[in-house]
Amino acid sequence: SPKFLLRKNFFYAGNVIGHNKKVGTKMKLIKELLEEAEKENRRGSSFLTDSNKQKLREQWILGKFAENYNQKAIRKMEYANRLEAPDFEVFDSERNRMSDVEITEALDKGRRRTLEYRIPTKEVTFIPKTDYFPVIERLILQKCSKKYPKATVLIIYLDVFSSIYDKFTSETFSQIPLPEKCNLSQIWLLDSGGDKILQIF
Repeated sequence: SPKFLLRKNFFYAGNVIGHNKKVGTKMKLIKELLEEAEKENRRGSSFLTDSNKQKLREQWILGKFAENYNQKAIRKMEYANRLEAPDFEVFDSERNRMSDVEITEALDKGRRRTLEYRIPTKEVTFIPKTDYFPVIERLILQKCSKKYPKATVLIIYLDVFSSIYDKFTSETFSQIPLPEKCNLSQIWLLDSGGDKILQIF
């Protein structure tokens, strides 16, 4: 199966719609945001567990997604500006606005980022293969209930242990119904290693 599935041009140009709010950061190269996150990650496991480093983890997810996406994209995502909600506003190489991006993470039942590596493994319920689909469905429904700007793109970081070796397909995930009222224009998965992406809506 192909590594990438690009059904349509990823992001949309246009005016900002909705109530997203900039939080005082300047537009940065996504590559630099990724480098900043990876530098922090090399310092130790607290990158994965410290609640104060959530924004850095989001930078890593955005950066790895962009690396994969740009390999096939005609219009590449190069710059990003941090927002309050959704997480980022992204731009092309000419600094033209592309879209808003919301980032979330799918985890096994019982896993908490702030407790990672601190609780016994036996307390974590590892989700059997294919049974993590409801986890993704629940995340999508939660995000659809949010009042994001129209045409927001959702990236789900799939950090479920049983998914690591699974050759998931868009056809499988496309069976998840979307609510009629949902401001998400596209939904993508990023695998746990950060080196595969899949568009599911």
